Amino acid sequence: MHDILIKGGMVIDGSGAPAAPLDVAIDATKISGLLKHSDSRATVTIDAAGMVVCPGFIDIHSHSELYLLCNPLAESKIRQGVTTELVGNCGMSPAPAIGAAKDYLEESARMLDVDVDWVTLDEYLLRLLNLRTSVNVASLIGAGMLRASVIGTKDVSADKEQLGRMNQLLADAMLEGAFGLSSGLIYAPGCFSSTQELVSLASTSASLGGLYTSHIRGEGRTLVSAVQEAIQIGREAPTRVEISHHKACGKSSWGFVNQTLKMIEDARASGVDVAFDVYPYTASSTTLDTILPLWAREGDKETILARLEDPEKRKRICEEFKNSSDTWEDIAAETGWDNIILVGFKRESNRRFENKSVAQIAATLGKSPDETALDLIADEELHLAAIFHEIDENDVMKVMSHPLASIGSDGEAEAPYGPSGKSATHPRAYGAFPRVIRRYVIEKGLFSLEEAIRKMTSWPAERIGLADRGVLARGMAADVVIFDPEKIRDMATFEDSHRYPEGIASVIVNGAVTIDNSEHTKERAGQVLRHSPRVA
Repeated sequence: MHDILIKGGMVIDGSGAPAAPLDVAIDATKISGLLKHSDSRATVTIDAAGMVVCPGFIDIHSHSELYLLCNPLAESKIRQGVTTELVGNCGMSPAPAIGAAKDYLEESARMLDVDVDWVTLDEYLLRLLNLRTSVNVASLIGAGMLRASVIGTKDVSADKEQLGRMNQLLADAMLEGAFGLSSGLIYAPGCFSSTQELVSLASTSASLGGLYTSHIRGEGRTLVSAVQEAIQIGREAPTRVEISHHKACGKSSWGFVNQTLKMIEDARASGVDVAFDVYPYTASSTTLDTILPLWAREGDKETILARLEDPEKRKRICEEFKNSSDTWEDIAAETGWDNIILVGFKRESNRRFENKSVAQIAATLGKSPDETALDLIADEELHLAAIFHEIDENDVMKVMSHPLASIGSDGEAEAPYGPSGKSATHPRAYGAFPRVIRRYVIEKGLFSLEEAIRKMTSWPAERIGLADRGVLARGMAADVVIFDPEKIRDMATFEDSHRYPEGIASVIVNGAVTIDNSEHTKERAGQVLRHSPRVA
């Protein structure tokens, strides 16, 4: 007698092996067997006839660290089959919360009605544990947060003492359960880190068995050199490297992924363990202030806002919008103001501009697009999100179909209600994983369903270091997704982003049925996952 028996489905076990007609037995929090269709009995029997049964999806690139504290049901993720999220990406982690890093967390958390009452990663993970979430959560430690905690927001090199303190904070977090180090090298203050500073930090992470993930230093005209830097860090640390949301931004850079994928293959052949993740969209999303040149983003919020009010500095910024430098990519010119869509306005007077392009807003206000962008960045006190339609579909397919690619959402655990539902968002938060299956497997036939599931399960589990998840096998954690291959599809769009996908019938997390008949049961059986440090 089993606790749960999933009967009559086609099992895709996550390893890449062909689908097979098997029953899946679950007892307590573990998978207890894969059985040929039989008369086995269970307390709960789930009829999966006509359905695919596979491991829960692992979102290797998530930004849910604060969102889970206001949305522990993890609505937008669990409803698309995500059972595990790796948070703390792009150099921005929930800890350490010290100095300028704490200021950043508090400002971000305030918009979600969340209080930052922790300092260390251990304290953050304990808060998650006490809250209980519907998904499992693992975390990285951000190099940007380490730098902000020790050095602040200035564009200065770390001295020996400061670098030592950053490494100590990282080592402490690794001992508390962090799975590695992340960097965000287009964001301040992470963008002020030297390659050797990152090598030092990545070495500490690697010495304790962690990985290094990176939002690399450029994804446009400097893409090739940025990938080369990530490979260099992997070689010198040495550490395994995960290049985050690999893509080429801006028309003049389209096609560069052919070169970078070859670089990655060559690096692996030479002994550097490097791979990457990707989301299934031709638009990126981040805060609008990233269009500012690096010098304009140095310092705390008040310093940056004062700079934006200075007529001479404004003039210089606008000139650089048109003439990019070696250290800053001209996002505005490469993408076009009509392809930069603004979302997440906080000021009531600006909410009429929600989901409109910078060009549309500029026309309404009778201003130039560059002045409009600067005015809105200042008016929203740097906290204004933008969606950049800047990626080529052929590049997306090239990257996604590569065997080294994992699928990551680069999104948050959101909901149509509560603080996260107040403004539009990137549809990836609601639809990334079903979209891969519907658009790229079923409609385009880019790769097999078994390969798609591998990219969402066993491969990201291996990259992160999750030994007990990502494959349906006896003794593994009972994280399971059951979906209808005829009905699965993403429903969220850029125009209507807060929409749950269709076709996900059931999701089980650690043996608890969390999605049943496509509805949330309110179960919160997710576990806080802690890396067990090991000396490399």
